[in-house]
Amino acid sequence: MLKDIISKADYSFLRTDEKLGKNVILLGLCGSYSYGTNNENSDIDIRGCALNSKREILLGRDFEQFIDISTDTVIFSFKKLVQLLTSCNPNVIELLGLKKEHYFEVTDIGRELLDNKELFLSQRAVKSFMGYAEQQFHKLKNACADERLSTAEAENHIEAQRKKLSKLEMNFVRVYYMGFDLLEKGVVKTFRDEEHDLLMGLRNGKFLSAENKPAPEFFGLAEDLRNRFQYAAANTSLPHEPDIKRIEDFIISVNRRVVSSTED
Repeated sequence: MLKDIISKADYSFLRTDEKLGKNVILLGLCGSYSYGTNNENSDIDIRGCALNSKREILLGRDFEQFIDISTDTVIFSFKKLVQLLTSCNPNVIELLGLKKEHYFEVTDIGRELLDNKELFLSQRAVKSFMGYAEQQFHKLKNACADERLSTAEAENHIEAQRKKLSKLEMNFVRVYYMGFDLLEKGVVKTFRDEEHDLLMGLRNGKFLSAENKPAPEFFGLAEDLRNRFQYAAANTSLPHEPDIKRIEDFIISVNRRVVSSTED
């Protein structure tokens, strides 16, 4: 089972690193598995949050994030995570909307964070989600425009290039659909079951031409998504800004518990 993976030796840092260990309040499976778009070649991506230490809180310091490249694991500090959530960062806010079975660990404070996710939902998502989606689109255009490879190199790289382009197309579409849920329903939903067939079709190259270029159907889909997103942005019931005071009250509550703890 996927949940068993963190018990392996490769993930021992989750238990032994001084920044992590008992400080981890939230740990989940992110990336393709969390979206439901994984295939046999998909990597395991783990994201999480660890409380700042008593010393960091009292001195106003922050470790920001812990990264283990070999396992593609990123653990944000509580302080850094809150900052990213407040800006509706797409790559971070998805951690609050995982399926129950995709969480490896949720402590009491982690549950408080999940239960208060609405604190971070605001119209800031318009800029962050559209920006991320269009970043994928520009990467797609740049990858298509790069034709400097020799014939032999092109033959060797054609399959890898096709996989890269199809994944960029898929992520462009996926982020917009997640943005729709935020703007239209006020919910964070990471697993894309309703769009599964569409997303897997994109990932499998259905919207690429034989020449490894985005097919006309993809550009039509992209235009429809942009139009819907603009309408959703203009009609959303999300507040213009997050409730900063309530967020700060939550931070104070969490940090007070850390500082008053008898543990170092």
